[in-house]
Amino acid sequence: MQSFAFDHVHGHIYFVQTKVGSTNGDLWVTRTDLSGKVLGAMALQGFDHGSSMAIQPDTSGSPYVWLAGDWRSLSRGTAPNSHTICRIKYSDGGRLDYAKDAGVRRFPIRLSDFRDCPRPSIDPYTNRLLIRYMGTTSPWRLALFDLPAVIDKGISDTTPILAKRALPTNAQLGLSDSDHFQGMTSYGQYAYLSYGGPPAKPTDPAKPSYLVRLDMNKAGGSVEEVYRTRAGESLSGREPQGMAIWRSPGGPRLAFGFSSKISGSPDQFRATVFYKSDLTR
Repeated sequence: MQSFAFDHVHGHIYFVQTKVGSTNGDLWVTRTDLSGKVLGAMALQGFDHGSSMAIQPDTSGSPYVWLAGDWRSLSRGTAPNSHTICRIKYSDGGRLDYAKDAGVRRFPIRLSDFRDCPRPSIDPYTNRLLIRYMGTTSPWRLALFDLPAVIDKGISDTTPILAKRALPTNAQLGLSDSDHFQGMTSYGQYAYLSYGGPPAKPTDPAKPSYLVRLDMNKAGGSVEEVYRTRAGESLSGREPQGMAIWRSPGGPRLAFGFSSKISGSPDQFRATVFYKSDLTR
């Protein structure tokens, strides 16, 4: 698992994972119910690493999935990466190729401070699209848009931007360089991010993982809260993967996921999702 998101209208969770052995940005999208029962899957070719995703529910029960796309190297000798945001219609048993299929709607990023590597998330309460990206004016940045405006006008400086800010560095968050970014989401004025990494071996103790809360109305290195979570520390090979807001019947839930290794030859992994009902501590 790399990320996940909820279809709160139909009570489904969508998981994105990298296809085993692929170096071309190939992904699997798996649909489950809230208990984890697999209901279907879809194959995607040439999209991304899958480290962030979003779900835009549809009354038909087949939602739109938002992902990064265009997985390729921009110049000889550089590592491949994703360069756009895209939207697809989920279909059980479906298959889409980013470069070839008309079913992929592509959103190039035309922000003046955009450099590369965009990631999407949707707040299901406000219908706002949050994008994390590598910036030209700071290493990493966040920008928040109304989703209908993005669908109508694309992602550019002329699309109304609700908020934009730099991400604090790991040093400003009090984290080490090995505490990698692992996911993001937003709720109202706040952005939430996940940080951490896997142990060297699945049998080693879990490494610390952190949830971070930022105020989109503030700027620079400002931080509202850094919270170490011990959820799932007993999982073998535990690594944080993904965040999402679950619009549950009981109110907003801040959900965060972990991948854990359960066997080898071939490697098999389990996806586990936890949530907090108190989003402020």
